[in-house]
Amino acid sequence: MTYPVSFGTSGHRGVVGEAFSLNHVRAISLAIASFVLSQRQNPKVVIGYDPRQGNSPDLSEGSFTRLIVDTLTDQGVNVDFYDSFSPTPLISWYVRRYAMDGGIILTASHNPPQYNGIKFNPSNGAPAPSQVTEILQKKANAYYTGAEQPVPAAVKGTYRFVNTDAEFAQDLIVGLRTHAALPTLDFSNTSVVVDIKHGAAGAIWRELFAALGIKRFELISEEPRADFGGMDPNPTKQVTLSKLRERQQALKAPLALANDPDADRHVILDEAGANVTPEQIAVIILDYFISKKVAMKGISTTVASSAIIKNAVLANHLAFDETAVGFKNFTPFLEEAEAQNVVAFGVESSGGFTASFHVYEKCGFLPGIILLHLLKETGLPLSQLKAKVEAKYGSFTFLEEEFKFSDEKKAELLQLISTIDVNEIESKLDLKSVSINRLDGLKVVVSSGWFLVRFSGTEPLARLYAEAQDFETAKGFVERAKRLLA
Repeated sequence: MTYPVSFGTSGHRGVVGEAFSLNHVRAISLAIASFVLSQRQNPKVVIGYDPRQGNSPDLSEGSFTRLIVDTLTDQGVNVDFYDSFSPTPLISWYVRRYAMDGGIILTASHNPPQYNGIKFNPSNGAPAPSQVTEILQKKANAYYTGAEQPVPAAVKGTYRFVNTDAEFAQDLIVGLRTHAALPTLDFSNTSVVVDIKHGAAGAIWRELFAALGIKRFELISEEPRADFGGMDPNPTKQVTLSKLRERQQALKAPLALANDPDADRHVILDEAGANVTPEQIAVIILDYFISKKVAMKGISTTVASSAIIKNAVLANHLAFDETAVGFKNFTPFLEEAEAQNVVAFGVESSGGFTASFHVYEKCGFLPGIILLHLLKETGLPLSQLKAKVEAKYGSFTFLEEEFKFSDEKKAELLQLISTIDVNEIESKLDLKSVSINRLDGLKVVVSSGWFLVRFSGTEPLARLYAEAQDFETAKGFVERAKRLLA
């Protein structure tokens, strides 16, 4: 069976040896080379990677990393190659910091260890927008099928090894002090626990803690491993965080965090080990920045995010930007904020967060570093800060489930979702005063909450999201979504 190159919301992914093979990597590398060469002569690309199988720091023969470097340089592209496992936000930062023409990250994010993937970020460091990934996908498939053959460059590109972990950490902290007026604080008595999930985040966390003077910290599962120690690498699944909670209580740490293997996602626990959602974290940080007189533009978030974001933004007379799912959709809002010399956030319910002065990519380090300052400066526990924003902007229950169906049903269900109207929804699902949002899938909104149906681009399943002010109502919305599809 052949598997064509397919760029989803975050690059091309697949099971190694099936939808992710040396042939796929070569074809995608050729497509990226073609793209950056079309932008200018002598382009430069940086390459980063997490510990997944085939990602070799020493460019061993037969590795994906070696193949990418060889392919790009053969096409006349110059390469900066990280000499150790490197998270996605580091590569995004490097692209802009060193005026690269793009960045490539070998990772399958939170997927199981049998997967690998490739993401491409163009010269602004942001995830590639759809118009770029469409070009890459078409070109890569031409190379993959043999419809097009590469022509080696007359002048080969060169490659060199780089490492800027310490510089990234310093720049993140300087950016917060410059743009958000965060003070220099004494963290000598602060305790922190971070679950690395055997991914690429360990070295950066050590640099950040050293820069802040934090000595009482513990990094769980720090050793980079291709098999992730036999554990599920997705930190957003709360069942994967038992060891993190255990070590947090042992250290009496006011804050505990976890990242996925490429460290673009975050999960944060309060002092009691209770989860604080990315949207709650974003609103806590928003209030903190406003209290420090930071000039704010607002927040960009997706149709699948909590209403607490919209409530908080509008209550503070700021801009609310709602997009389709995918961090790449936040880029225009973030760029506008930077051009206006004000601050904007990008937030995803799946654990993505950034600020316009940092990177245009989700960063699993940034929210934790801001919260460490916030907790130290206010002297309040995170649970109390969470309670305060819920009292101001609302308390919500957010649920997410999957609905699987047979392949032959997909076209019928897509037709249903794209054509059903308000009257049909109200009649079929016993709802009143419905409004519809088709920005990404079908979002049904009523006064008591909402539910969203989104179809996977690669699997025969729909993702169902729902939110209300109590669990039973939210669960009822999920059941209505299932009824609609059934």
